[in-house]
Amino acid sequence: MLISKSIARFLARYSAGLRLAVDHGIKSGRMYEYACRNEPQGRGALGRLIDRTFLRSSARDGLRQRVETTKAIVAEVVARRRAVRQSTMILDIASGPARYLRELAREQGGDDLIIAAHDCDPREVVFGRELAAAEGLPNFTFAVGEAIDHSSYLTSRDPDIILAVGVFPRLQHDAAVRTVMQLSFAHLSPGGCFICTTLAGAHVRDPDAFGARPAVRSPETIAAWLRETGFVRIEQRFSQPQGFALIGWRPVS
Repeated sequence: MLISKSIARFLARYSAGLRLAVDHGIKSGRMYEYACRNEPQGRGALGRLIDRTFLRSSARDGLRQRVETTKAIVAEVVARRRAVRQSTMILDIASGPARYLRELAREQGGDDLIIAAHDCDPREVVFGRELAAAEGLPNFTFAVGEAIDHSSYLTSRDPDIILAVGVFPRLQHDAAVRTVMQLSFAHLSPGGCFICTTLAGAHVRDPDAFGARPAVRSPETIAAWLRETGFVRIEQRFSQPQGFALIGWRPVS
């Protein structure tokens, strides 16, 4: 069931989650963090009930699953590199608060792991910096950057992992998706890894996104574009219901 803006504003009087969605946006970093905490809050028993229903929606469940599956994939790549004594530079090109990477840094961080999180919204960058500082993550930086802008891929050294998680469903034009792939390929270190996600199926919709519809592309289409870009050893993984993560590698030479 799709929630209209007027209904959301009314329910926001009672539900803390809907209040965040109305005040900051359904896709905002603050909403993202609240959904991941998954602790219903609101005015009285009714408010908490509304909030619990909101947090248990398929959209919020999918978000939480994507955080866990993304963290697991990145952790796997980092572990492979550590096994051969390689340090790792990670670049997230549309990070929001980058919860999956912050969790990874808290749980498995070290001097051999450097993370740069870029986002086009300065408010998300400021919020991310506040979270990283509060969590004591010294090798974790946030900066303003645009996923289709060459300069946003410039980091202290060529990244070993580039993430484009949740980016492609927001890009309505195929050319923009392919630009992200091309820029990522160009800036990855030899042997580096590109991780992206896509939504598949015409019925995919965030039921609380006030009518917004994500762009839908099959994992087969994304995999074909990755190969055309030059990526090899393409892998497909589960990301969230109706969502897939694809992993491609830049050849060593």
